[in-house]
Amino acid sequence: MSLSLADARRIADAALEGATEKGLTKVSIVVTDPGGHIRFALRTDAQGIFGVETATAKAVSALGFNRATLALAPLFSDQATAAINGATGGRFAPLGGGVVIIDGEKRIVGAIGLSGGLPEVDHAVVVAAVETCGLSTLK
Repeated sequence: MSLSLADARRIADAALEGATEKGLTKVSIVVTDPGGHIRFALRTDAQGIFGVETATAKAVSALGFNRATLALAPLFSDQATAAINGATGGRFAPLGGGVVIIDGEKRIVGAIGLSGGLPEVDHAVVVAAVETCGLSTLK
Protein backbone atom coordinates (compact mmCIF):
# COMPACT_ATOMS: atom_id res chain seq x y z
CA MET A 1 0.00 0.00 0.00
CA SER A 2 1.18 3.50 -0.79
CA LEU A 3 0.01 7.04 -0.25
CA SER A 4 -2.34 8.45 -2.83
CA LEU A 5 -1.14 11.52 -4.69
CA ALA A 6 -3.76 13.56 -2.84
CA ASP A 7 -2.48 12.35 0.55
CA ALA A 8 1.14 12.96 -0.42
CA ARG A 9 0.27 16.50 -1.47
CA ARG A 10 -1.73 17.10 1.71
CA ILE A 11 1.24 16.01 3.85
CA ALA A 12 3.66 18.18 1.85
CA ASP A 13 1.33 21.17 2.12
CA ALA A 14 1.06 20.64 5.89
CA ALA A 15 4.86 20.46 6.12
CA LEU A 16 5.23 23.67 4.11
CA GLU A 17 2.76 25.41 6.40
CA GLY A 18 4.62 24.15 9.47
CA ALA A 19 7.98 25.23 8.05
CA THR A 20 6.60 28.67 7.25
CA GLU A 21 5.27 28.99 10.80
CA LYS A 22 8.80 28.23 12.07
CA GLY A 23 10.21 31.00 9.88
CA LEU A 24 11.84 28.74 7.29
CA THR A 25 11.91 30.27 3.81
CA LYS A 26 14.37 28.01 1.94
CA VAL A 27 12.55 24.67 2.06
CA SER A 28 12.26 21.51 -0.03
CA ILE A 29 9.80 18.75 0.83
CA VAL A 30 9.67 15.30 -0.73
CA VAL A 31 7.08 12.60 -0.03
CA THR A 32 7.90 9.12 -1.30
CA ASP A 33 6.18 5.78 -1.68
CA PRO A 34 7.43 2.82 0.44
CA GLY A 35 10.12 2.09 -2.16
CA GLY A 36 11.62 5.57 -1.91
CA HIS A 37 10.25 6.81 -5.24
CA ILE A 38 9.11 10.42 -5.27
CA ARG A 39 5.34 10.72 -4.96
CA PHE A 40 5.24 14.49 -4.50
CA ALA A 41 7.90 17.20 -4.21
CA LEU A 42 7.92 20.94 -3.75
CA ARG A 43 10.40 23.64 -3.00
CA THR A 44 10.04 27.27 -2.11
CA ASP A 45 11.20 29.98 -4.48
CA ALA A 46 14.22 30.78 -2.30
CA GLN A 47 15.49 27.18 -1.95
CA GLY A 48 18.87 26.38 -3.46
CA ILE A 49 19.82 23.66 -5.91
CA PHE A 50 20.45 20.82 -3.43
CA GLY A 51 17.20 21.01 -1.49
CA VAL A 52 15.12 18.41 -3.32
CA GLU A 53 18.02 15.95 -3.40
CA THR A 54 18.65 16.44 0.32
CA ALA A 55 14.97 16.04 1.22
CA THR A 56 14.79 12.90 -0.93
CA ALA A 57 17.90 11.47 0.73
CA LYS A 58 16.37 12.08 4.16
CA ALA A 59 13.14 10.28 3.20
CA VAL A 60 15.03 7.36 1.63
CA SER A 61 17.39 7.12 4.63
CA ALA A 62 14.43 6.90 7.00
CA LEU A 63 12.96 4.09 4.88
CA GLY A 64 16.29 2.29 4.61
CA PHE A 65 16.77 2.14 8.35
CA ASN A 66 13.09 2.12 9.44
CA ARG A 67 13.54 5.06 11.77
CA ALA A 68 13.58 8.82 11.86
CA THR A 69 16.76 10.27 10.43
CA LEU A 70 17.23 12.39 13.56
CA ALA A 71 18.05 9.11 15.34
CA LEU A 72 20.56 8.05 12.66
CA ALA A 73 23.21 10.79 13.02
CA PRO A 74 24.71 9.54 16.28
CA LEU A 75 24.85 5.94 15.01
CA PHE A 76 27.34 6.43 12.17
CA SER A 77 30.93 7.60 12.04
CA ASP A 78 31.99 9.93 9.25
CA GLN A 79 33.65 6.98 7.51
CA ALA A 80 30.50 4.83 7.73
CA THR A 81 28.35 7.72 6.49
CA ALA A 82 30.65 8.21 3.51
CA ALA A 83 30.62 4.49 2.71
CA ILE A 84 26.82 4.21 2.87
CA ASN A 85 26.42 7.43 0.90
CA GLY A 86 28.69 6.04 -1.80
CA ALA A 87 26.90 2.70 -1.87
CA THR A 88 23.51 4.39 -2.23
CA GLY A 89 24.53 6.88 -4.89
CA GLY A 90 24.32 9.86 -2.54
CA ARG A 91 20.93 8.91 -1.13
CA PHE A 92 21.98 8.66 2.53
CA ALA A 93 21.48 11.68 4.75
CA PRO A 94 21.55 10.94 8.49
CA LEU A 95 20.21 14.40 9.37
CA GLY A 96 16.94 15.19 11.09
CA GLY A 97 14.00 15.81 8.78
CA GLY A 98 13.18 12.36 7.39
CA VAL A 99 10.54 10.01 8.77
CA VAL A 100 8.74 6.85 7.72
CA ILE A 101 4.97 7.28 7.37
CA ILE A 102 2.70 4.51 8.68
CA ASP A 103 -1.04 4.07 8.52
CA GLY A 104 -3.44 3.05 11.30
CA GLU A 105 -2.57 -0.61 10.81
CA LYS A 106 1.16 0.11 11.24
CA ARG A 107 1.88 -0.46 7.53
CA ILE A 108 4.59 1.62 5.89
CA VAL A 109 2.91 3.79 3.26
CA GLY A 110 5.74 6.17 2.45
CA ALA A 111 8.21 8.65 3.87
CA ILE A 112 8.77 12.39 3.97
CA GLY A 113 11.95 14.40 3.96
CA LEU A 114 12.32 18.13 4.56
CA SER A 115 15.40 20.23 3.93
CA GLY A 116 15.68 23.81 5.05
CA GLY A 117 16.15 24.19 8.77
CA LEU A 118 18.14 22.80 11.64
CA PRO A 119 17.80 19.00 11.94
CA GLU A 120 15.59 19.19 15.04
CA VAL A 121 13.30 21.76 13.42
CA ASP A 122 12.99 19.78 10.18
CA HIS A 123 12.14 16.69 12.22
CA ALA A 124 9.46 18.44 14.27
CA VAL A 125 7.87 19.90 11.13
CA VAL A 126 7.58 16.58 9.27
CA VAL A 127 6.26 14.68 12.30
CA ALA A 128 3.58 17.33 12.87
CA ALA A 129 2.65 17.35 9.17
CA VAL A 130 2.17 13.60 9.08
CA GLU A 131 0.12 13.61 12.29
CA THR A 132 -2.01 16.53 11.06
CA CYS A 133 -3.01 14.32 8.14
CA GLY A 134 -4.13 11.47 10.43
CA LEU A 135 -1.11 9.21 9.97
CA SER A 136 1.84 8.31 12.19
CA THR A 137 5.61 7.99 11.95
CA LEU A 138 8.14 5.38 12.99
CA LYS A 139 10.29 6.83 15.77
